[in-house]
Amino acid sequence: MAEHDNTFEAVAPTYDAIRPAYPEAVFDTIESYLSSVARHPHVLEVGVGTGQATVQMAAREWRVFGVEPGAQLAATARSRLAAHDLVTVATATFEAIDVADASFDLVASATAWHWVDPKVGYAKAHRVLEPDGAIALWWNAHVPDTTDPRWEPVRTAYERAAPELARLARLTPDRPDYDPAGELHDCGRFEAVEQHIFSFSLAYSAREFLDLISTYASHRHLDPPRRQRLVAELTDVIDGELGGTVVKPYEAQLVLARPIR
Repeated sequence: MAEHDNTFEAVAPTYDAIRPAYPEAVFDTIESYLSSVARHPHVLEVGVGTGQATVQMAAREWRVFGVEPGAQLAATARSRLAAHDLVTVATATFEAIDVADASFDLVASATAWHWVDPKVGYAKAHRVLEPDGAIALWWNAHVPDTTDPRWEPVRTAYERAAPELARLARLTPDRPDYDPAGELHDCGRFEAVEQHIFSFSLAYSAREFLDLISTYASHRHLDPPRRQRLVAELTDVIDGELGGTVVKPYEAQLVLARPIR
């Protein structure tokens, strides 16, 4: 998960402040899927980031052991979660950390599993899960083909300044066809695969939207002149044509599966 570290360490405070929380329906669905497990599952969270999903799990009194390779991200998460004595955050990658077999009810990852080496990740997740446990992977996905007319001016601004970003990949820019449900099914270690989609949208000012996209790996890789042009185009559209507010559509995508025993 080294690239994850390099991409987000520099923007940890902005990431923490601006990335959206996950719909509570995600956690309700996980609890329902884990109905045979104790009410407060023991969770191994992969890629804690700044602790956004961790906070939501801690609020439900889930016991969370989280791993995060970025030192600044992990420090932010520990500070954010200091009041939750059921949460521990280690600075490490999932691939490298040593955890006991069959020691967790849930392996969870929020907008991070695509950074994990699939040759290691699925086998390790299977190994550390209790027989009646589960894996839960979820993302706040982009909606590249939205027909919401409120998004069309934003797409047009992208087409003028950075056309390759006008239609963002749903889950990760380096794997536009990434299919976590398919991977889970094909790895041969999990069964009862389910996929759930929860739609929502959030309103941003121009400044907030620019902060948001500054946390996207795809945007951070733009050369400075093109990034500056994109910022100018988006600012003009949001503050002008859209009256100061842009509404961004999301789909929270949740994938669940049980280990084959």
